[in-house]
Amino acid sequence: MIKVEYAASTGAPRVLIQANPSWDAWAEIAEAVWVTALEGGCNYWMDYIHIRHIETSAPYTPLPSGRYWSLKDGGDIIKNFSIVVHHNADDWGSGESEVTEAKSFDVVTVGINNLPPEVKLSIMNPYTCDIDAEIADQIVQTGLFGSAVYG
Repeated sequence: MIKVEYAASTGAPRVLIQANPSWDAWAEIAEAVWVTALEGGCNYWMDYIHIRHIETSAPYTPLPSGRYWSLKDGGDIIKNFSIVVHHNADDWGSGESEVTEAKSFDVVTVGINNLPPEVKLSIMNPYTCDIDAEIADQIVQTGLFGSAVYG
């Protein structure tokens, strides 16, 4: 016998969908989230962001190739390097912003998992993957703070 689950809130049948993207697909998704967030989605609340070792507070040294980790490179992001986000300063450059530390890829995966199901489905479907500035902002905020705290 097939068991059907029903939503407690509506009583309607529930459909559960699981996505298992490849690492290449995750790199594309993570890059789309961070590029969109940094170029427009988060700039109304994020003062600045930098990359460093959370454990030692030291900046990362260059990679063997001579370049640094990048939040605009999906291949880097999925390596889950440490980031520090400064936010909620009243004045630019005041030095009085709040600081939140996280990992680059964790922000994306936690943020996507905290989205409403219909938004999550549109992002994880490779044919309809649609990450605009508003969605990227929601992903980054919920990935950093657990919910969208800046609207």
